[in-house]
Amino acid sequence: MPRSVFHLPVAIQLASLVIAFTANSCLADETDSEASWRLLFDSISRKYQLLREADSDDASRLQLAEGPVYVWGRPQSQGSTYGAVYVWTHKGSAEAVACLWRYVNPGGQRAIVHELHSLSPVKIRSEGDFDTWRTHSGASLLPIAGSDGQVSERPVARLQQMRTIGRNFALDSVSASGDRVHLRLLPQPFYRTQSTDPSILDGALFAFVCSVGTDPEAFLQLTAIQTDDGPRWHWSLARFSHHNLYASYKGRDVWASERDVNNPMSHNADHTYWMISQPFQPSMLEALEAREK
Repeated sequence: MPRSVFHLPVAIQLASLVIAFTANSCLADETDSEASWRLLFDSISRKYQLLREADSDDASRLQLAEGPVYVWGRPQSQGSTYGAVYVWTHKGSAEAVACLWRYVNPGGQRAIVHELHSLSPVKIRSEGDFDTWRTHSGASLLPIAGSDGQVSERPVARLQQMRTIGRNFALDSVSASGDRVHLRLLPQPFYRTQSTDPSILDGALFAFVCSVGTDPEAFLQLTAIQTDDGPRWHWSLARFSHHNLYASYKGRDVWASERDVNNPMSHNADHTYWMISQPFQPSMLEALEAREK
């Protein structure tokens, strides 16, 4: 594990993410520009080297999609929080998603939070500067039952189908104190599949966000997979929240992500979800800004 990255223990709370950092080195300064932080997020995303465990040659390396696929911001009393979302692909299909965001604790100390989730059907691992992530299993894609699972022959119609399927999902976030918030689906997908795999016809990655901000709380992956009965829509959900999440499809409960001893704030039991905190130093921004001049 690199010295600059600390895996979050089970009992830690968001408010103490950076308690061990020195106040003088990372107190929030609102003169930091959002653009500078996004340069930093871009730089960090390029340092992630994600690979499929199933392969051993160069083709196993996942490809980082161009630029952040989404950016968001939320003002807070102790300092603005904002972040960027990145996608890694294999043969044109999304296989990993990450959100890098600026965190400011109540004492004004800053950190860079890395949230990652595997979307791959096989195990993946990270190498390079951030080599702490290794999943224990692949992500599961479940079929959409009935006529909803039928796949159109036309790409434009398939996008409409995916939006309709997405609207049929309802997601709620429930805090430790029992407060329930309904999440809303963003209508525009973050990433549209550009598959070179003949078994994958189409797909897209959508996000559910909280009503008080636009940062993703969960991702919905939809994929049109060739089966013995023809192409069928499949789905999976990925948590990006430290709260409990519950999903239903057309009123029927289909998925839950609950915090417990095996699924704490920092990771899932199978490590398909992974969160770390990277100490922030002002010199990080200064170096990037100097490079841009």
